[in-house]
Amino acid sequence: MNVRGTGTDHDPHQPATPTRGAWRRRLGMRARWIILPVAVVPVVLLLSFGFGRDPRAIASPLIGKPAPSFALTTIDGQQLSSASLRGRPYVLNFWASWCIPACVEEHPVLMEAQRRYGDRVAIIGVLYQDSPEDGLRFLARYGDGGWPHLIDDGGRLAIDYGVTGPPETYFIDAAGIVRIKQFGQLTMATMESDFTALISRNASP
Repeated sequence: MNVRGTGTDHDPHQPATPTRGAWRRRLGMRARWIILPVAVVPVVLLLSFGFGRDPRAIASPLIGKPAPSFALTTIDGQQLSSASLRGRPYVLNFWASWCIPACVEEHPVLMEAQRRYGDRVAIIGVLYQDSPEDGLRFLARYGDGGWPHLIDDGGRLAIDYGVTGPPETYFIDAAGIVRIKQFGQLTMATMESDFTALISRNASP
């Protein structure tokens, strides 16, 4: 028996012609495979070149420029301003009681710096996003080196210095110019190097 074709039948051995919806799905999948590498490449570059860099090598834009001024209250209720330090080199150390273990490990280094250089360089702590009560508990536990600690309400001074997190330390010469930035905790080696460089600069004619 002969069967007349209806026009909708097709040879089962021939591939079916994709519908418009199928073409759209295929194009969408191809676009995803193209977009995915484009999005991933910048992330890979960031991980390779950004996180692979030594953070201490990142220079501060303040280096060689006047230090931001301040007039703040210390943790024991005294007033201290940058104007009162004019003519004397000083060091600003941003720290916090919750900065563990970095600030805990750094504290004896600062104690040693105060012992060695305290008569020539003023060391000043700055509480970073911390309360005076917690700061005092930290000093009672790990030792009070005798230098003042500023209460930076609202974090204005930290913002002015571009602090990203404790500990960070800035070395300012007698003329009020920022000379050195230490990102991360001070070690005995970096402390000796940085303090010596600051003192030498101020001893130069």
